[in-house]
Amino acid sequence: MGKKGVSLLLVLALCLSIALPAAALPADVPEGAWYAEAASYVLDAGIMDEAADGFAPKSEIDQRTLLQSLVRLTEAEGEYEQALDAYGYSETEMRATVSRLELASRFYGQLASLDILYAEAALDRFADAASVPADAVDKVRAVVGAGLIGGRTDGRLDLDTAATRAELAAVHYKISLLTNDKQAGTVALVDRYGNLTLDLFSQNLFNAGFALGDMLTISIGGREIDAPFCTSYSDVDTGNPVVRAAAGLGTSRVIIAINMGNFAETYAIAEGAPVSLKVKEAGAYFTEWEIRQLTRTNNREDYASDAIFANFRNVAIGGIREGTLYRSSSPVNNEIGRASYADALSAAAGIATVINLANSEEELQEYFAQEDFRSPYYKELYDAGKVICLSMGVDFQADDFQEKLKRGLEFMLENDGPYLIHCTEGKDRAGFVIALLEALMGAGAEAIEEDYLETYINYYDVDPASEQYRRIGDSNILASLRYIAGLDKGADLTGVDLVKAAENYLAGLGLDAARIEELKAVLS
Repeated sequence: MGKKGVSLLLVLALCLSIALPAAALPADVPEGAWYAEAASYVLDAGIMDEAADGFAPKSEIDQRTLLQSLVRLTEAEGEYEQALDAYGYSETEMRATVSRLELASRFYGQLASLDILYAEAALDRFADAASVPADAVDKVRAVVGAGLIGGRTDGRLDLDTAATRAELAAVHYKISLLTNDKQAGTVALVDRYGNLTLDLFSQNLFNAGFALGDMLTISIGGREIDAPFCTSYSDVDTGNPVVRAAAGLGTSRVIIAINMGNFAETYAIAEGAPVSLKVKEAGAYFTEWEIRQLTRTNNREDYASDAIFANFRNVAIGGIREGTLYRSSSPVNNEIGRASYADALSAAAGIATVINLANSEEELQEYFAQEDFRSPYYKELYDAGKVICLSMGVDFQADDFQEKLKRGLEFMLENDGPYLIHCTEGKDRAGFVIALLEALMGAGAEAIEEDYLETYINYYDVDPASEQYRRIGDSNILASLRYIAGLDKGADLTGVDLVKAAENYLAGLGLDAARIEELKAVLS
């Protein structure tokens, strides 16, 4: 992770871009082109000049164009040539074409002087990663990780190819976006779970003096909502709002969400809505945030067994019969690298029916078509009609969640076990559904909590004796049980009849008494 001092030349670049009025784009820059905003930025800021025939976005750049764009950030007009002379290049060298590798190397030097929090990228996802020179690997990992340079549409870095004017402009523009201190913007995306992605980078907030653990005020939709500045959804209790800097990186977009909830629906927010953020109380949530910090790897060798790695286990507490109900990470979606392991464990357990809480039918077809698909048992069950795709959100209080949960439970009743319930990690959506069934079958709150937290032991090696362990359980699964039982936040669960609470909850979903008893029968 890179973290250096702020560079004056880029601050000045930002000032230039703000001070100059926007000019009309040259005719050879189509509206909506991927480099259009970048071209506008560098022309308005005077970082690059128009070419003889327009912006010439596809034209290759030479050393003079590259170096001139850099010195113009700090040198006054009329002093550009003197600054260029300081590089000591001959005229022939100035006319030499600049490769994408050299562009990356040059801007690595700029990046090293910036106060940007970025993660160095793994290069093995690029088809031509092996061709990156050994002495340039660290530089390329840095500029790719910071988002300054990316791969081609065919999956190659293509570093030997000459860089273009559009690519040079794009790098300058991205750096300008990462070095400002904006605290207001708009909602760029509302995802399927109702989370808001802003057009602000987390780095913008860091530049403005925000810090993880600060309590913020969100101004949006005519409301002011207080939420802590954190890294993960689970850094706050279930049902609470959070402002996320994903993984703590400045290069991530700011996300506003509700943990296990739908922010967009709760507050009636749509894409394009203006939003601003300010610090309400610096450090007010830091201790709580620090307790909740969890890290895991997606490398099998870091875990003691396939079952721990895949978060795969039999659920046999309360009156649930051994070998009847299982939970796991996804055996079909390989985004966290566990699908083939969960699939093999499903086969070994003789899973006969799968309730997929996370995915749609269309998503499953995409997974089946991927080159790394290695889940034949899951595909066999799907082809036999033994997998239901519910595509549920994470807000278990939403009507959509509850309607789909009813469908999933009815699917269980229509098919034989053993049953597997999974989402993506087997943690949140699966955690809620499993807890509901455990409560229905007579398990106590402590046993339910222990089963839920086994996921955190599996993934994050959380110590059961730690305060972190206690906080995670109380703010997640115990909060879910309170909701099922109709209790207030933080209420004591001692003496609560969880069986009756689960029966009432299921009745609220639309399951009649006979179906609820049938569900008990198939699990016992």
